[in-house]
Amino acid sequence: MSDYEVKEGDIALFVNDKEGNDNRPDLTGYAMIGGEKKDVSVWAKDSGKLRFSGKVQEPYNSGNSDRKTSQTSTEIPPF
Repeated sequence: MSDYEVKEGDIALFVNDKEGNDNRPDLTGYAMIGGEKKDVSVWAKDSGKLRFSGKVQEPYNSGNSDRKTSQTSTEIPPF
């Protein structure tokens, strides 16, 4: 295993498997900002000149109760 320690200002991007969904980012990764690791998403745009746009956001946490999730009902409807 690597002994590399992520430092302030570091960024790492990886080619994203879009799995047939063209709306997904072309690159995903992380950045160390203010001592916290943030998620990074980048899209390649080609409108005559190749350019990139993206966003930095809090890491996705599937257990985070603040995020809205779809709920399914297990209630059996009456006959």
